[in-house]
Amino acid sequence: MASRPPSRITAPARPLRRGGARHPGARLAALTLPALAAVTLTAVALTVGASIVAGCADPAPVVAGSRERLAPGITYSADLDGDRSFEKVLVDETAGTITIIDGDVVYRSRDKWRVVGAYLGDTDHNGVLEVVTLLDDEDGRHLGLFAYYGGEYRERLVTSELVPRPAALEVIKGDLILLTLEPAEGQAGIRTLLLRWNGFSFTNVETSPAE
Repeated sequence: MASRPPSRITAPARPLRRGGARHPGARLAALTLPALAAVTLTAVALTVGASIVAGCADPAPVVAGSRERLAPGITYSADLDGDRSFEKVLVDETAGTITIIDGDVVYRSRDKWRVVGAYLGDTDHNGVLEVVTLLDDEDGRHLGLFAYYGGEYRERLVTSELVPRPAALEVIKGDLILLTLEPAEGQAGIRTLLLRWNGFSFTNVETSPAE
């Protein structure tokens, strides 16, 4: 893995349609065709053709070594397996699941987890991006890591319930995971927890005092 080039991500792409089909790369305006107007039909054809060409331009790639927040409902392109091609990553707005599409391979996180925050980051410094998440289920809030591992896309780790409960997640400097904690019982201030993935679990790097 060390010989792979740095991972890259692109600017957000258009969301996937239901069923996984991509929307055509063009914005087609609604067209009214007057009856028996051949000239108008020709003009419409030229307009549609121009729109398709204009919409085919790919967004400029952005080097990802630090972090990228995954906003729900937006499909992102990211190299998650180090093969220099982009996979599609989507946090579903309604179901709160993560979907990763790699050609004919589709991974979808378990229905019992609802994603409340997600970031891309190279948490283990191997040149391949992972998806770091905050997850809710019936037991509480958890920290999860989703990645390409052992030849497949899967959850590397989902922690037990986190107490105090994290209110927000951020990946900083590419590999450090910053959790903003809700005030603990009997405390009014907010604390932060800085974690690092060590390949097996999340290690506490620093805990800030309550403000």
